[in-house]
Amino acid sequence: MQEVVDLFLELAAIASPPGEERAVADVVVRYLHDLGLDSEEDSFGNVYARIEPTAEGTPLFFCAHLDTVPPDGRLEPVLDGGVIRNAGGTILGADDKSAVVAMLEAAGLVLAESRQHAGIELLFTMQEEIGLLGAAAFDADRLHAKLGYVYDQAAPIGEIILGAPWAQGMEVTFHGRASHSGMFPEEGRSAVQAAAKAIADLRLGRVDDETTANVGVIRGGTAGNIVPEWCTFLAEARCHDERRLNDLVQEMIDTVTFAASEAECEVQTELRKSYRGYRFAKSDDVVRLAAQALERCGHRVSYALSGGAADANAFNERGLRCVNLANGMTDIHTPDERISVADLEAMVDVTVALVECARAA
Repeated sequence: MQEVVDLFLELAAIASPPGEERAVADVVVRYLHDLGLDSEEDSFGNVYARIEPTAEGTPLFFCAHLDTVPPDGRLEPVLDGGVIRNAGGTILGADDKSAVVAMLEAAGLVLAESRQHAGIELLFTMQEEIGLLGAAAFDADRLHAKLGYVYDQAAPIGEIILGAPWAQGMEVTFHGRASHSGMFPEEGRSAVQAAAKAIADLRLGRVDDETTANVGVIRGGTAGNIVPEWCTFLAEARCHDERRLNDLVQEMIDTVTFAASEAECEVQTELRKSYRGYRFAKSDDVVRLAAQALERCGHRVSYALSGGAADANAFNERGLRCVNLANGMTDIHTPDERISVADLEAMVDVTVALVECARAA
């Protein structure tokens, strides 16, 4: 399928960090128009299209996000030995443009070959990488389908994600007292020292089998010879058990509060970005349909839990049933990111198989 490769190379050559997806959205809209489909854009910029059903069965929606993590270099996607990489020293953008391509090409096949289906909806979202913002902004009541799929898991095709964690972000700001560090250090109260103690006392990394925590950004102070009067860090916690997540978040708040008191500083903790997790059983309809389609295409089915979120989290929170499927991406968010042509083509087949299995459901 040379068309699959050509479309992916075109999309991968376009920078689309969160908030700057317009050029990629234009390509998607053009493709949908060429298929004879009317696309709509909501106020957030999400692109939506619907293919009316031609048979009885279960309608499906498919969702992929148009943004990538910000590239740090040139985007020069190249095909090398059946694998597409970026020769520019930064990300490729297979996350999630490979899914965009698979869904568009599958829709094109269904239409070109007049395949019977129970209804297909395509949704391409904005700003997924910074908190599932596009999916959260989309009016899910517009969807006729109650079952859906995203392809946003960097693992071999065949892996079905049964669950994703609940997550809570936080911004912690320490307020101390500035003073000259050489002349009057005893008059100062170091906000950086307070933050350092807090971070040292937090349980970070893999807390247990279902829980992680991280401090990802820290900044503070004004000069090397001034006791820093402020320091801020960004942290997050994730867990597949909502109650345990809440317990860990409270533990983190208690830890930073104690560190502030020890350093005679004040602290403000603001809970920020969060999303709800979900968990499916292998017997759930949306999972069984995925397993059937994958097996029909010759893939070995496996099941896993994800440590990250995807647009599926936003849809499941609203009462829809949406599963994340692995699509062969490798080393996403790094300069080594890559995807094979075989996997790109295979996900087109999986998408068509999902449609066909849903028609019989």
